[in-house]
Amino acid sequence: MLAVGCALCGPAGPALAKGLAVDEYQLTIGDVTSFDFLDDTLPSEQLTVASNGQVNLPLLGGFKVEGLTVPEASDAIRKAFVDRRLFIDPQFSFSIVNFRPIYVLGDVKSPGSYAFQPNMNVEQAVALAGGQSTGGATSEDRIITQARLRGDMDETAVEIAHAAVSAARVKAQLDGRAELRAEDIPDKARPSMTESLRATLMPTEQKILEVEARGYKTRIGQLTAAIEEVGGALKNLDQLVTNQKAAIDSARDDLERSRALYKRGIKTITEISNIEREVTAQESHLLEIYNQMSSTRRELGDLQRALSDATDLRTRTALSELQGHYADIERLLATQQSKEKQILLLSSLTAEEASQDSTIVFIYRVRSKVDGRVVTREADVFDDLGPGDTVLVAIDPASRSRSATLASASLGRMP
Repeated sequence: MLAVGCALCGPAGPALAKGLAVDEYQLTIGDVTSFDFLDDTLPSEQLTVASNGQVNLPLLGGFKVEGLTVPEASDAIRKAFVDRRLFIDPQFSFSIVNFRPIYVLGDVKSPGSYAFQPNMNVEQAVALAGGQSTGGATSEDRIITQARLRGDMDETAVEIAHAAVSAARVKAQLDGRAELRAEDIPDKARPSMTESLRATLMPTEQKILEVEARGYKTRIGQLTAAIEEVGGALKNLDQLVTNQKAAIDSARDDLERSRALYKRGIKTITEISNIEREVTAQESHLLEIYNQMSSTRRELGDLQRALSDATDLRTRTALSELQGHYADIERLLATQQSKEKQILLLSSLTAEEASQDSTIVFIYRVRSKVDGRVVTREADVFDDLGPGDTVLVAIDPASRSRSATLASASLGRMP
């Protein structure tokens, strides 16, 4: 199991960090203070100690407080108000709102700056930074990862089964069958197809198959009926052409007889003209029938192409869908195999870790500014910190190398 220890735990460090009371703390650059006149209705003001060690006080302007405790600064401010004859007995409050932040760096999960609180120690600061980080997964992390990977594998198995049943449905459609069969399921996907998944997925795909077949049958029936109707209309037009030609022949015979009678003086020129107009009208009507037949033939051709396209499009769509399902199955199987290898690797690491001493030891150092100098000291987890301190967390190199050996040995046994 992974253990956490502490090495190089040295002395407590400067007095500043040993549980210093707030009243004993000396103000420094970056601290945020609060100033408020107690006998007025104005809100308090938050004043930050600037780089020159001063805060900008009401009526006084820049006032140096760096290096003073809060009581000392309050006394100095009161004296300044009186000396400048601004107040006889000034009533105000002066306190610290926010200390300079501390910084936690190194082998922690969330390095960065954090708000300082009085009596904060190294352990609490590291906890704010998310705790120590070994630079790799702990045994607890590996257990959680294994559980997540197994959950992912179960989800992948469901996706494989869904793609397999969909592929079976498309195969039945291409074969012209109205019922799914167990043998339609691709061989590669059968290990993932449990009875529970089959009972859940097959009925839905069967309904999809039936709905698609009904829709296709309806569409084909509509096109076939339309083709038959247009074909019948074309036959009627053929008969109409025959009848119209007979009518034209009869009209022409009548015209010839009338012309003969006209020569004998029996028919008038007006009657001859009327018969000629009738012949012309009959011939024009025949041309209209021919035009209508041409349009009807085009309509019949369009319907026949639509019938052929409907069948071809259905087949092409089904083949494309089947190919997509096969590709999904291959991709999901590869993902599943990858997750299986990850679980095997994590199991190997856990087993190796259980058989060897894998204690990881952490080293703590605190960097503080004392009398204008930066001082770095070795620290214990229970050492107190001061505002602006930096906590440096590092893994003992010897313990890091032992842990690295575990991972290398496990990787070497992977197939």
